[in-house]
Amino acid sequence: MGATTTEHFTVAVIGAGPSGICTGVELQRKLGLTSFVIYEKSGEAGGTWFDNRYPGCACDIPSHLYSLSNEPNHDWTRAYSPSQEILRYYQSVARKWDLLSHTRFHHTLTSAIWSETHAHWELTLQKFDLATKTSVTVQSTANILISGMGALNRPVYPSIPGLENYKGIKMHTAEWDNSIDLTGKRVAVVGTAASAVQAIPALQPKVDKMVVFQRTPSWIVPRGDYKYPAIVKWIFRNLPGLRWVYRCWLYILHELGYPAFRLKSVRSIAQRLFTYLMRRQLPTGTLQKQLIPTYAFGCKRVLRSDDYLPAMAQPNVSLVTSGISHLDETSITDNDGITHEVDAVVFATGFQIKDVYSHVEIIGKGGKRLLDQWDMGEKPKVYLGMASHGFPNLWFLMGPYTGLGHNSIIFMIECQVGYITRALTHQITHSISYLEPTAEAESKWVAKVLKDIKSTTWVNGGCKSWYQNDSGEVICLWPGSCTGYWYELKRIHLDDWVQGQKKGIDKRELEEAQVVPVATAE
Repeated sequence: MGATTTEHFTVAVIGAGPSGICTGVELQRKLGLTSFVIYEKSGEAGGTWFDNRYPGCACDIPSHLYSLSNEPNHDWTRAYSPSQEILRYYQSVARKWDLLSHTRFHHTLTSAIWSETHAHWELTLQKFDLATKTSVTVQSTANILISGMGALNRPVYPSIPGLENYKGIKMHTAEWDNSIDLTGKRVAVVGTAASAVQAIPALQPKVDKMVVFQRTPSWIVPRGDYKYPAIVKWIFRNLPGLRWVYRCWLYILHELGYPAFRLKSVRSIAQRLFTYLMRRQLPTGTLQKQLIPTYAFGCKRVLRSDDYLPAMAQPNVSLVTSGISHLDETSITDNDGITHEVDAVVFATGFQIKDVYSHVEIIGKGGKRLLDQWDMGEKPKVYLGMASHGFPNLWFLMGPYTGLGHNSIIFMIECQVGYITRALTHQITHSISYLEPTAEAESKWVAKVLKDIKSTTWVNGGCKSWYQNDSGEVICLWPGSCTGYWYELKRIHLDDWVQGQKKGIDKRELEEAQVVPVATAE
């Protein structure tokens, strides 16, 4: 039992990760907006950096490039800072801009329905009560709905016969239990992608024995991590111009990696170089054949590590590539019929990427369901990767076709938030109740992106990856450079938008948030 209230805000943001934090900062910095709310399913801000805390967890983009451009951190300890330092940074930004007072924690969005009568979104959320361990329904409305729901928050467990029968420790890297000590234990790691490449080197020196189950090897490039000397941090703090030059240099350096995904000649050079570097870190023979990919460079996510391959070559680590047959109470049996007795199984098996919105009922104009328009996430229809026809005032951050394989996603988020704030300014200035992309603009944009994607290694590289849908189409990634995306979002082409004129967003609403009690939940 609990009272359900309807709160009204000018803007509702879903998610308090880097996307939501960036949005909250810019709503205040550029618009002076205080009538906004951030709904976060977890108990703290930080998004994926709050959820993921497995050993070795870090970002594969340099810290000075993974931070917000208007909120520099002069005191990053390393070139690639560990996850907890990244979490502290984003939480410090949230505190600086008083975003915690705007955030409703333990709130999970379950439905969003567009009201054509009132030109706003009607939201239903489940609020989890820590004291009673129960959930109550909360309702609110918002003129603008901005989704910052990332894709890296719903872990995937593989379907393996006997998994439920295993009696030992079972953990997904995204649901790590730091109270469990794996020192001296026999540990199985299922998967060799991004989280495994970080967790394996951190766990290998501690465990008695490690058996790694690999389906497909990953391309590994040097990370080049190092600790920043005190003098460098002093320079960044006292000579901000040099820090900005350093950030720009990092950006350009990563942009130069983009042609490897589009041009076969560049990709061939990169593949020969990184094959050579991988071989140098592995003993000759079987391990080289097992760990160096035969598919094209960049077809799957390219991973950065200085210690993964050396860890795999250690005597207490064995690699299985035949696949898993089944589990029983104490062991894993592979497809070669070999049984491996283990005390713990670590699943480094990724996240639900394609169906980010499958657990949320989003209904737009005329009762249209978002998942129907997006073919259950298999073929998303979006304009700029940010908005869909028939869903007014709904924005997606890190939406379809905007992921990256070569540079910082924070740059893309900042481009998108900048576009949204310009659109909001236009709505407020011209008393426009809603914006939605035209069907024609949406179709043209998706067609162009899919055409460009066809020439990439993600499609032609000879592999199957989470970048692709069940039909083999790549729906997650942006096929151009980051600079190209920035240019596309530099200005709003009003001919590409339907503009509602029923009732504009009143400037006074920017400073007012109404709370209206309604029915009591039974």
